[in-house]
Formats: sequence, structure tokens, C-alpha cells
Amino acid sequence: MYASFLIISNKNSKGFYVDLFDEQFLEQYLHTTPLLDFDSSEIKSLIQQHKWLELDSISERIGAIYEYVRDDIQYGYHTKFNIGASEVLNVGMGNSLIKTTLLIALLRAVGIPARVKAGTINKVIFRGLLGRLSFPLCLNQFPFAAAEIYFNGQWIVLGGHIIDRPYLRNLQMKFVNYMGSFYGYGIAVLHFRNPSINWEGHHTGIQYEAISNLDEVFDDPDSFFAAHPEIEKAAKQFRYRKIVLPTLNKNILKIRKFS
Repeated sequence: MYASFLIISNKNSKGFYVDLFDEQFLEQYLHTTPLLDFDSSEIKSLIQQHKWLELDSISERIGAIYEYVRDDIQYGYHTKFNIGASEVLNVGMGNSLIKTTLLIALLRAVGIPARVKAGTINKVIFRGLLGRLSFPLCLNQFPFAAAEIYFNGQWIVLGGHIIDRPYLRNLQMKFVNYMGSFYGYGIAVLHFRNPSINWEGHHTGIQYEAISNLDEVFDDPDSFFAAHPEIEKAAKQFRYRKIVLPTLNKNILKIRKFS
């Protein structure tokens, strides 16, 4: 499929060297959009503060931004999912849909081509976070989004940024003797003690065992949400706002306070 790709080293408008098979093709994954508003003062200030543009290596830039979104934006649920990257900073928390918007925006801001990789995820990840009354109210499957970046001549899916490390550490402390696969409390992995959440140049994931149909690709979060209007429709429903949402965040907070 990608046999015609020509790997060259070009310097883009941001002074960032990237391996390009088709510079014109990748350019579309570097633009701002209404949701990817990395031209906002909030995001410009954040990038300057962390000096991400001063990092020479592509991998270093990806890793620094990836770790920031993973750990500084806490895992949690908001009243809306279709929000811009600058608003994600203000909210300070999110699930896969929200945190992925910010991750893609920041990556594009430093010259890394990024887009949305989407599928569905099973509600098994909510075991332990929803009780016997609220769990049945949750949809069996709901939309999932991850970031997909072009790096070293291939597209790589980043899905390990959804759960912040402090939350994960406390969850591992709560189940200190547990080994192997783990489903619930926001995660779905085969290796509970060592999930693939670190940037090492390849795919990352923390909910991958509950994800199916990860075969939709969107140029940006804007087109993703436009194709899935049911997401915001569900977010406005009484059962989500008054039962599911507060129960999720309440139990996530309990894990954060666990010691």
C-alpha cells in the first residue's frame, strides 16, 4: 500500500525536520482547525513554557508532549466531548475523546503530522467505576479515539495517553497482588503491572483490549465529531449527566486518594 513512499528529510515551516513520503499529503495533518486551535494564546504559552520547539529530535518532541497530555491532563469525564484543545487545558481532564484532541493539537503545533484513529470501546472498562445501578445505564459500545502520528515512515497509534500515571500507580497499589490481564477502572490490558504507555517509538495503549473496529481514520477531531453526532447527543442525556458522569468521576477520585 505504501510502496511508493519516498522517505526524505525536509524542513517544514516550523523549522522541524520530518521524514516525509509526500510533503503535500502530510501538510494537511499540520493545520489548525476550530478544535485544534493551537494558534491560541493558551497553547502558544504552554509550548513556550515547556520549550518543546527547542527539542531537536522528533522522538523527543513526541515523547515530551505525549507525557504531558498523559500525566498533566487527568483521566476523567466532562459534560462535553466536542471541545477545543485550549478548552481541554482549562478543563484539565478528559477521556480518550477529549485528551486526543489536545494531543493532536500539540503534536501538530511542533510540526508532527497527526490525525484521529477511531473505533469503538466496550463498557467493560467501567467495571469498578460504575455500580450495579449505573453500569446497565451505560451503552455497551461507545466511540473511541486515539492519535495517529506519522513517524519513521509509518503511522503509529498513540492510545496510552488516556490514563495518567498517578491514577494508574494508585490503581496498581489498590490491586498490589494482581498480575496479568486487567479489565476495569478505565483500563483494559494484558499486562496490568507493565502496560504499554511509554513512548518508545511504537504504538501505545491502555484500553486496547476493550477496543474493536479501530479502522476509522479522520483528518482531525472536527471531522470525527461531525461523523459521530451521537456522541454529543449522548452527553446531553439525563442518565449521563446526572448518573453516569458523577459516578465515574466520584470513583476515579477514590482511586486518586487511595493510599
